[in-house]
Amino acid sequence: MRALFQELSLTSFSKGVATIEVMDSSYGNVVRGRQEQITEIFQRIIGGSVRVDIGLADDEAPAVTQGAIDDAITNDPIIQQAKDLFGGTIVHVEVEAPAPNAESQ
Repeated sequence: MRALFQELSLTSFSKGVATIEVMDSSYGNVVRGRQEQITEIFQRIIGGSVRVDIGLADDEAPAVTQGAIDDAITNDPIIQQAKDLFGGTIVHVEVEAPAPNAESQ
């Protein structure tokens, strides 16, 4: 958890709301996944109720389009579980090329 806090910057604290920014956007989902723990740490430090808002410092959220993503993919239970776990959105699906057939070589 200590390493994770090195990627955070407290940008404001006002009226019981702590706003933190994730300096490296690649940690964004990890930090959001630990938001409850981060909030508990802030509450222990402050000694009262605190709400923690999390933002990304170095870029904005990517534009998301769902047009080319098949329903069979989004409805797959494993994909749904991963989306729920990481709080993600499917933005791109890449189909692997079939392995070359040994007989054709």
